[in-house]
Amino acid sequence: MTQPPPGDWPQGVERIVVNDLDRLGINSENQLFWDGRRIEIRRRLDLTRVEKTVAWIVTLAAVLGGIGAFLSGLNDGSVYLCERGVHFLGCPGHP
Repeated sequence: MTQPPPGDWPQGVERIVVNDLDRLGINSENQLFWDGRRIEIRRRLDLTRVEKTVAWIVTLAAVLGGIGAFLSGLNDGSVYLCERGVHFLGCPGHP
C-alpha cells in the first residue's frame, strides 16, 4: 500500500500513510508529538555578507549612540548640579 516517495525527495524520507496517524499526537499546549516525542523545528539564520555588514553598522551606530547619550546626560547633569553649587562632577571653569 505504501507508494514510493517522489524522486526529488531526499534519500531515506518516506511518505506518511493513514496507518501512521496513530503515531501522531498533540497535548493541551498544542505541541505536536510523534511516537511520544515532541516535534521541534529548528532553522538556522543565514545572513548574506551584505546583511551581516549592515547588521554590524547598525549595531555599532546603536552602541555609539548609547555612549553618546550617556555622556550627554552626564554633561547635562554636571551643568545642572554646578548651577546649584554641587561640584563633585566637576564644573567648566572651576578647578
